[in-house]
Amino acid sequence: MDVQRYISSGIIESYVVGLVSATEAREVENAMAEFPEIKAAVEACRQDMERYVQLHSIPPPKGIRKRLLEVIENEDSLEGEALLPEELREPEPDEAPAGPGFSWPAISPERMLQFALALAIVLLGISLFLNFRYASRYKIYKQKYDELVTVHQQATADNQLIQAKLQQAQGELTLLKNPAFTWTRLNGSGKHAGQFITVCWNPASHEAFVLAQGLPEPAAGQQYQLWALVNGKAVDAGVFETGQLSSSPQKVKAIAAAQMFMVTLEKKGGNDTPSWNQVFLSGRISS
Repeated sequence: MDVQRYISSGIIESYVVGLVSATEAREVENAMAEFPEIKAAVEACRQDMERYVQLHSIPPPKGIRKRLLEVIENEDSLEGEALLPEELREPEPDEAPAGPGFSWPAISPERMLQFALALAIVLLGISLFLNFRYASRYKIYKQKYDELVTVHQQATADNQLIQAKLQQAQGELTLLKNPAFTWTRLNGSGKHAGQFITVCWNPASHEAFVLAQGLPEPAAGQQYQLWALVNGKAVDAGVFETGQLSSSPQKVKAIAAAQMFMVTLEKKGGNDTPSWNQVFLSGRISS
């Protein structure tokens, strides 16, 4: 048995207020005997109900205890019966109706109103108590539902990110396997010795990609720019990023023709012409 679900089902509150069938009552009592948690929940509900009824109970009229004791002491005498309130006295056996207007003594309207008011308060208390319990459970379930929605949304976002990375990896694998692409390694010299990038270029489709895995981060406001050299003329091939993006191929501008490539350090966004004093890397395309 799922004890927490059973406790939250509302059967315990119905059992305490006597709104269950005999079969359901036996079921609750058997569950109490088997599971201490259910027994504790029943006791807690009963105590809460008793506290609520006590809080809204109506005290008996003043002097009622004294009058009842006097009635008990004189129960064998007529005087004892005379001490009872009129609405509680029994009629004489030989007493007959005196006329059309005769009626047996009845409970006074004030007492009836008190009884009705007390019953209404008790029923209202039970209703408020049950509403409070169910409202509390609703808040708990609503919070759990919101948490599950958040987890689902996060899982969906993570899945989309994984799918995007998978597609990117598949695209890179296709690129690496395509024999139409040529791979050219650009190396640094002098103070830039040890730095390098790889340019992947398709002479037929003019597509070009850069793997900038061997370049340091440029200063703020600067960016590396790729150039294609044809007969000594430099043609802009676009700028590219370093850092986290350097491990994946970055697509640059289409290159119609090239005999060699070089990389310069330019202002952010690149220049129309290369800064020849800022040449970092160069490499000739193998024929």
